[in-house]
Amino acid sequence: MSMKVTTFVGKTNLEGLKHMDNQINDWLRRNKIEPLHIKQSFGTERHHGASEEPVIVVSVWYHAEDEEF
Repeated sequence: MSMKVTTFVGKTNLEGLKHMDNQINDWLRRNKIEPLHIKQSFGTERHHGASEEPVIVVSVWYHAEDEEF
């Protein structure tokens, strides 16, 4: 078994947070993932070289079956 990470990026307003919650919950349920470690960070994302918008970044670390490459 190996460790993997999946990262989600979302907006920091209430609607954006609810949307990201749904995305993460759906991903966990679909893939039968049990998180081992979760890291949250805040930052900004530049849109078309103009303004910056605050974002939240959530990384979910989990065990995964080894894949053949």
